[in-house]
This record gives sequence, structure tokens and C-alpha cells, in this order.
Amino acid sequence: MSDRSARYKNLVLALNHAFNSGDLSGVDGMLTPDFAERGMPPGPDSYKTAVRLLREALDEPRSEVLGLVAEGSTVVLRVRLTGVHVGEIVGVAPTRRQVDVEQIHFYEGRDGRLAAHHFIRDDLALLGQLGIRPKLAAIPQAKIATLTRYAG
Repeated sequence: MSDRSARYKNLVLALNHAFNSGDLSGVDGMLTPDFAERGMPPGPDSYKTAVRLLREALDEPRSEVLGLVAEGSTVVLRVRLTGVHVGEIVGVAPTRRQVDVEQIHFYEGRDGRLAAHHFIRDDLALLGQLGIRPKLAAIPQAKIATLTRYAG
């Protein structure tokens, strides 16, 4: 692994540790000033806000690293997110139910910091764990066919 890949890998692990500990004081130094996260304004403050909201939604939140690969400036992280649902999450009021979902995070580095974050979450599994079952009748048939194709 190159020194560059190792640097970005260590930054992703440090970011995961910051999530677990709730100590976000070092995040500004890990992310570029224009850090890009899907659906959020650019910059470290948006990232820190998202982490705080998720930590408020889950009691004893934990992001357990299941896998990590780095190539050049790209790092892929697979985690298991666990906690107890105590605050609003994905539009659902607190249920006090246990949450246990896997996620995949993609990070891109630039100039020694992380510059972008993309992720894949299984929100349907999360909703199921929270006791929410979407009504399939409300989903267009074409969408169901597409979902079924990718459901395995």
C-alpha cells in the first residue's frame, strides 16, 4: 500500500473513531474546507452536524469496522451501525428498538485530507427494525420490479 493510501485509510479510521467517541474536535483537520457529502452543504460543519444528529438519534451508537480497503486516494469502509433508537431517524419518531444495520462508505482524498463522502445504506432494513413496513401498494409497479431485480 502506498503512503498516500495509508494516509487516507488512517483518516477514515480516525473519522470512524470520532463518530464512536463523539469527539469531533479534530474533524476540521481531517476534511477539506469544501468537503462534499451527498445532500448537504459543503464543508466539515455539515459533516459534524450529521454525526451529531445521528448520535442524538441513537443511544450508545457504535460504528464497527467490518472491512476497509484503500487504493490511491479512494477508501471504502464497510461498517455495522448499532444503537438504540431514542431520537428521530429517517423521519421515524423514537421507538427504543435496537438498530443493527450494515453500511458502505466511500471516501475520496485530496491534498492529504478527505474531500468527498458517498454512502450506501439499507434504509429498508432500518425501517423494518424500527417496526415500519412500507406499503407496497403505494410503490409504482415499475419501481417494485427494479427493486426485486436487485434484492437477490
